[in-house]
Order: sequence, then C-alpha cells, then structure tokens
Amino acid sequence: MEAQESKDEINDRHLEFIQGVINRHNANSFMIKGWAITITAAIFALTGTINEPYLCFIALGPTFMFWVLDAMFVANERSFISLYSCVANRNKFQVKKDELKASAQKGIEGDYKEYTVQSFSMNFTKFRELKKNNWYYVIFSYTFRWFYFSLTFVIIATFIGLKAINKTTDPIKIDATIKNTEGFKIAPVDINTKTLSIDTLHIKEISKPKSTEKK
Repeated sequence: MEAQESKDEINDRHLEFIQGVINRHNANSFMIKGWAITITAAIFALTGTINEPYLCFIALGPTFMFWVLDAMFVANERSFISLYSCVANRNKFQVKKDELKASAQKGIEGDYKEYTVQSFSMNFTKFRELKKNNWYYVIFSYTFRWFYFSLTFVIIATFIGLKAINKTTDPIKIDATIKNTEGFKIAPVDINTKTLSIDTLHIKEISKPKSTEKK
C-alpha cells in the first residue's frame, strides 16, 4: 500500500511539472497576440501621422511572423497536454491510427498506437507524431483563423479608410498674380499648418498676346 501511495505521489508531482510548462506556453501565446496588436496599432499611428496609407501593409509582416510563432507555441502546448494525458493514465496513452501523421502510421498493427513515458520524463517530442500537435495544423485552427484573419482585415480596412480620407481632403488653392518672373524665387509658405515650397507648387507662366497698335 505504501509503495502504491509513493507511486501516486510521484505521478502527481510529475503532473504538476507538466502543468507548469503548459501554463507558461499558454501565457506566451497570450503575450504574442498582445504584441501583434500593439505593433499593428503603432504602425497605424505612424501611418496616420505621416499620411501614407500604404504603410499599413508593413503591419502584415509582423502579423504573419507572430501568427507562425504563436502556432509553434500552441503546438508545443498541445504536445505537453498529450504528455499530461499519458502520465495521468498511469504513463500509458493510446492514440487512434488516423490521428497520427502518415509517417507515424507505418508499421502499426491495429487501429491504435500506445505511448509510454518514464516517471518525471518531460520529453514531449514523441507526441509530435499526432497531427494536431504540429504548427502547420494549428496555424489554420478555428481560433487562429478568427484572430489573425480579423487582424489582417483590420489592416486592409484601415488602408481603405485612409485612402478615402485623403481623397475627400480639399486641396489648398492659391490665387496669385506674378509679374516679372525672371529669376523668380519663393520661400516656404505655411498655410493651415501645411508647408508649401517651390517643389510642391506648380507654376504655369501665362504670356498675354501682344496687342496690335492701330496705324
């Protein structure tokens, strides 16, 4: 009886270790999503400040990078969950053959494959043989599609919105009469907090036809 209780205590401590790793992976996944939103918002702020809508698409790079990184953490978390299930079931765990990758199905007799682990083992790599425990499977899971596709939609919608705002902005009009344009120079002019320089002004010289004198 004492030996059985000692084995149960070892099993419980093993489960606690695995649960701690699962919690850390879950926290990392949450933090990655937060960073994805923060960096995207920062790029939106920069885009609005310098009034360049196309800069919104820069946010697609970090979004895709965090998408893949998040999928890798969740895949590891799922592998540790499989390890947890194995330990909770007295270090034995059966998986249906069709739930395994094609490479792992070879040489399996029957409809199940049984996994075993040693006490206090934290080796989760063997459970990567399950399809659901790989990042390329996780990346298109329901929750990931909902979050990262929504973030991508927000990026595109922000670009369209900024383009529409720029089109509705009334251009600055300046009526001026310039005489003796030879050697003409203009200093920067500040109008409604917008600086106009000779590079942004288009000046068209109009010459009046010479009047014919009556003889």
